[in-house]
Amino acid sequence: MRYILLIFSILTITTTSLAQRNSQQYFDPLSDDITQYIPPLSALVDSAVANAPSVQFENLKTDFYRYNVKTAKRDIYEHLGFNGEINNGRFYFNDYNQLQDADFYRSESRRFNYLVGVYLKLPLSSIIDRRNRINKEKKWVEISMARQREVEKQIRREVIRLYNDLIESQRILKISNDYLQWTYAQMKMAENQFVNGQISVAEITRLKEFQRRGQTEFEKQRASFKSAYDQLQALVGMKFNKIKGLD
Repeated sequence: MRYILLIFSILTITTTSLAQRNSQQYFDPLSDDITQYIPPLSALVDSAVANAPSVQFENLKTDFYRYNVKTAKRDIYEHLGFNGEINNGRFYFNDYNQLQDADFYRSESRRFNYLVGVYLKLPLSSIIDRRNRINKEKKWVEISMARQREVEKQIRREVIRLYNDLIESQRILKISNDYLQWTYAQMKMAENQFVNGQISVAEITRLKEFQRRGQTEFEKQRASFKSAYDQLQALVGMKFNKIKGLD
């Protein structure tokens, strides 16, 4: 059942991603809502869990411990086996007839011998401790499954964090862009006023400094947004739409 759900999630994510790519190759972070151009959070979480090497590693460990449980259940057969022996040839003997108080005499025979049997050698410790050994191996399976759930929770938390960081980063980027555009408008007006002698050099210098700070802050927020966007793509294992002005 778990594998069926995993396959269904992957197919859903793939279909959503393809549909987004076909409908929109680029989006503008300064005007568009990013939540409309990337898969929903639930799909991102499922994709990240399905593509995470750490989850795959824990899956392999769980399978390994399950094999150990089977081995522990079958170790009783280590003490059960078959043996056989075949002899064929000419045999020579020096025999002594004690009843007749005779000397040793030499005898010769040709024989074909075979032996087939089953043996069971079962130490007492194997009987007493067998259930305990099996239970220990089962506990390793439980430990591995618990670790897998913990890894999945960590990945979910990381996806949620990056998703919210990305949304917040876009909002700040829009605010930064609005401020930058305001400084451009103020600077253009100030340049006209300076030419007409309405403001001083100090005033236009002050406005120019505002514009420089606005430009610097905008570049920082744009880089922060791009970084959050790329990190989320890498974590969930899929490519989103291209960013207008950043790709």
